[in-house]
Amino acid sequence: MTDDPAESHRLLSLGVTIAIAEILLTVGISALVKLVAPEIDTVTVLLFRYALCLPLLVVTAVWQRRRQALTITAPRILAVRVAAGLASLTCFYAALDLMSLAKVTVLFQTITLFVTFLAPFMLQERVGWRRWSAVIVGFGGTLILLEPGAAGWSLAGVLVGLGSPFFGAIMMIMLRRLGQHDSPATTAVWYNGTGAMLFLALVLVWDASLPATPRDLVILVLIGVLSSFQQFFIAFSHKLAPASLLAPLRYLSIPFGIVAGILFFDEVLSMAVLVGSGVVIASSIFILRRERVRQGSQGAR
Repeated sequence: MTDDPAESHRLLSLGVTIAIAEILLTVGISALVKLVAPEIDTVTVLLFRYALCLPLLVVTAVWQRRRQALTITAPRILAVRVAAGLASLTCFYAALDLMSLAKVTVLFQTITLFVTFLAPFMLQERVGWRRWSAVIVGFGGTLILLEPGAAGWSLAGVLVGLGSPFFGAIMMIMLRRLGQHDSPATTAVWYNGTGAMLFLALVLVWDASLPATPRDLVILVLIGVLSSFQQFFIAFSHKLAPASLLAPLRYLSIPFGIVAGILFFDEVLSMAVLVGSGVVIASSIFILRRERVRQGSQGAR
């Protein structure tokens, strides 16, 4: 960051703008996945998503690291990160075929709750009673959101809907550890390259459905290309603005997802979705604030 206040403010504003654009891209990609889900198998959608993400990521890695573009120093941590990321995105795309866009979007925001829940086991991090209380309240909000027994309730949808943030939390914890060893650009190439090869194999073995119409092909290409820009926007926004400022913006995806579900899929906004979303957001933001306090006290010591 620069010492010029005006320039710092401009860069900060640009970072926030790019972060919001990334959130809109994420919701738009989710809507496209849900739109094509009835005609195309999930593994085919994932193949296009991972394969078409690679070109921009490879160019970025080569530009940043030259001959070291694929060099890693923590292969075991990377392997867990890749496996968790693949499982998380697979669950997310599968959930979009089984649940409303609004519910899937809200469920993914429980990733903060899962990170806090898993931190003592995977990072040996001490979690105080305040954050534990927020986790319990947040999962209570998730239960309200899911409306067990309501019309259209699906156990499979719930399992994959919660599987996405659970595996996503493991991925984020591994990213914390990888950040101490390897370049984000390099890990992104390994992650997306592995995903492309895995889902190509699955498409061939399972004889999965391929796009049969130009419309479906265009949607799949858009999913892949927009996903590459989405990942680029995440990295670029975090270079311009602090993570503590950008993290709460993630919850804008909830109203964006609700509006997209109503406009494009005739979803009905229920009181359970509103109340459950509010509880999840409040609990997650409280956890983020407590995390900032904890890091601040550690820095002071």
